[in-house]
Amino acid sequence: MITPPPRGWLADEVQAPSLVDLLAWYDAARAGRPVLAVSALPALESLPGAADLALIEREPYGNYRYRAMGEAYRALSDLVTDADGAMRESRAVIRQHLDLTCRDGHPFHVSITRWDGPNILQYDRLILPLDDGHGNITHLLVGEAFLRYARGGPE
Repeated sequence: MITPPPRGWLADEVQAPSLVDLLAWYDAARAGRPVLAVSALPALESLPGAADLALIEREPYGNYRYRAMGEAYRALSDLVTDADGAMRESRAVIRQHLDLTCRDGHPFHVSITRWDGPNILQYDRLILPLDDGHGNITHLLVGEAFLRYARGGPE
């Protein structure tokens, strides 16, 4: 059995300044609790890096429904609306990250490298668990911030 480190699954140091600030805010807002209650979450617009954030609700049967997202997150996500008008996470790797965060109840961070045509882009993804005030993870606050072009980019 793997035991997560006390800080959660932070594979390496969070580099994006807005996500560093978000993690610091989350740690302070928890005020010693293992997880922040979703009822204590202020409006997304007031959080560090608001354009790069999304609030996701954990639904039954392993579904993740987007409740709110900033403009930059929406532009990069390629999410589509379901038949019922909701946006749900369908990307397998991101679902795995969300599942891990829900299972362990700790922050999760990963650096992402992805191709975009001839360019290679690098991002930071930070997932913060939110509970119902009774220890049940019901929501996730997700930040995904662009770091740099690893190859290519604007000339």
